[in-house]
Amino acid sequence: MCLGSYLEFRIRRATLEDLDSLVEIEAKCFADEAFTRNQLDYCLKSSDFVCLVALVDEKMVGFVIGSVEIFSGEMAGHVYTLDVLEGYRKRGFGSRLLDAFESILAEKGIRAVYLEVRVDNIPARRLYSKHGYKPFKVLKNYYEPKADAVMLRKIL
Repeated sequence: MCLGSYLEFRIRRATLEDLDSLVEIEAKCFADEAFTRNQLDYCLKSSDFVCLVALVDEKMVGFVIGSVEIFSGEMAGHVYTLDVLEGYRKRGFGSRLLDAFESILAEKGIRAVYLEVRVDNIPARRLYSKHGYKPFKVLKNYYEPKADAVMLRKIL
């Protein structure tokens, strides 16, 4: 996909060779709440996880990591992290990553997706709301230090 006349954009599955970039982007996006290198490595190696990266002119600008797991007695998708570098936000990259993740789930017959987001992360909550995610429940003290999360859910 071409963005404007100069940016080439594409989404592909992440590989182990992407680990350093994933760690760097995760740290920039989430600082103290970032997934560790070992956690990201595990996600890349596990067949239970879907890991997609967004590239602009072959530079990684974001990624999504999620899995398929049992939620409320049925198989559901779970978005663990959706990261877009600051200079690339509000340009549709997060939406495209989320759409690609949801498409993979739909192909597997998954009918629901859920995720957790900080209550005070208004930009992320707006993105998820735009994509049809609805509040499911509040998770007290989910993030450190003592920050609440809201669990969001979407029916595909």
